[in-house]
Amino acid sequence: MRRSGIEEENVVYGSEATKWLRRRRTVGLIGAVMSVGLVLSGCSGGGGETTSGTQVTVALPEEPRTLASWNAYSNDAHPVLRNIQEALVNRDPKTNELVPELALEWTQIDPLNWQFTLRPDVTFTDGTPFDAANAATSINYVLDPGNAFGMRTFLGPDVEASAVDQYTLNLRTETPDPILPTRMYFVTVPSSTQITEGLDSYDTGPIGTGPYKLAAWDRGQQIVLEANDDWWGKDAPDAHGTQTVTRATYLFRTESEVRSAMVGQGEADLAPKVTAEQCEVAPKCESTPTVETVILRLDTKNPVLSDIRVREAISMAFDKQQIMDDIMGGGEIVGQIVGPSAVGYADLPAYPYDPERAKALIAEAEADGVDVSIPIEVTAREAYPTRSNEIVQLIANSLTAIGLTGARSDTKEVGSFQEQWELGYDQIPPQRAMLGLMQHGQELMDYSGSVVSYYDCNGKTAAYCDPQLGAMLADANAKMGQERQDALAAIAEYVYKTVPVVPIGLPKFNFALSERLNWMPRQDGFILLKEMTFTN
Repeated sequence: MRRSGIEEENVVYGSEATKWLRRRRTVGLIGAVMSVGLVLSGCSGGGGETTSGTQVTVALPEEPRTLASWNAYSNDAHPVLRNIQEALVNRDPKTNELVPELALEWTQIDPLNWQFTLRPDVTFTDGTPFDAANAATSINYVLDPGNAFGMRTFLGPDVEASAVDQYTLNLRTETPDPILPTRMYFVTVPSSTQITEGLDSYDTGPIGTGPYKLAAWDRGQQIVLEANDDWWGKDAPDAHGTQTVTRATYLFRTESEVRSAMVGQGEADLAPKVTAEQCEVAPKCESTPTVETVILRLDTKNPVLSDIRVREAISMAFDKQQIMDDIMGGGEIVGQIVGPSAVGYADLPAYPYDPERAKALIAEAEADGVDVSIPIEVTAREAYPTRSNEIVQLIANSLTAIGLTGARSDTKEVGSFQEQWELGYDQIPPQRAMLGLMQHGQELMDYSGSVVSYYDCNGKTAAYCDPQLGAMLADANAKMGQERQDALAAIAEYVYKTVPVVPIGLPKFNFALSERLNWMPRQDGFILLKEMTFTN
């Protein structure tokens, strides 16, 4: 397996430290964390400089593959991008309700058109004024079906933006979309000048209206943000935060032990996605339920994985509760890829752990001529979900035990994994037998986004296609209220029986904090610097 640039850099601390950490897991987690501090104390990762005054260091599990605005929805990029660029709407960190950001209010004027009243006197950090014309240019670029950016996965019907007047933006959808404002929560607005005149810097030099701007990106090393002195929110009571943090440095460490130990040794102020045990020994520990679900997606196009008996066997082969409790540090196993907070939640039971039944199904399929010895790759991104390498190993070993003797596990760097993850059903080679482990975010709070992502024939992250389900989704998307809930829940029950994706569980997010940092995690996982303050 090729080592990624992120993993190579893991070391500023050196590869020997990473190997040592893995060996130490067998002698107790707390002892490992304490000992890692000895390794960290003699090393420089930039943290010493940025953990003083109003500067912070954040130790992330992975480096963004791109800082293009279309990636602002993704776990590898939103911790950085959401501090640089803003969307029309955000969520209240306490209630999770939609609140104004670049738009002050919004209304649906007919089934196809929504109008947003924009915030006046806002400027991008390149000097471009934020108004309806510039917002329309940027939004149309990001959502252009021809560009096919990953963000389109969550956006439902095609959207066309246009300016009504200087501060009124119209969004017209191809078909009725009663939850369009919720979808726009995903879409940050980049500078239209950059889109039209400086597109060569779109991937690496994001320009936004947010409280922070990019100061430096040293690939494989760090990203540095500094306060935007011209941010509109400085004096706005509805900004939902302040610029108490003046400078932020993001470092990339795949090992959760390293991230948590950095906080313990004063090398970092915040380490997201650590285990419960690591969090408990941190100077401060904050945890929150999430809107994310750990899932295993199956390549249903493959002739072997297209057999329902094989998919059912996979769903019962491994112990989901063991993954949630012993590897991820706690969580609830589920039978649907969204939790109770989402419209369309159907409260389906988790697929049972029943290896004997799974063996019988594989034997039955083999007796009918299904080649159950084909190579099956159980794979994930490095360090995502938390301790992903251990999860895919457990699943692969469990599949071998039930008779799928070709199962193997690996992890990939983010770019390599995403390339395979986002092929789309039509482009997946039929001979590929990939079982992809992922953590699916449901910030939309509406099951339709999940259906578009994983169960629709045209979904960018779909490995499954069923025209009947597509018709069910089109019908559900036009509904509201209880009718929408019932229609989406019916889709959940439909896919539950066909097993294109195996839901595993709803994890908690655990964050290790330095003693001086005050911050409460959000249910959507965003790490917004404007929500941070200091004890001293």
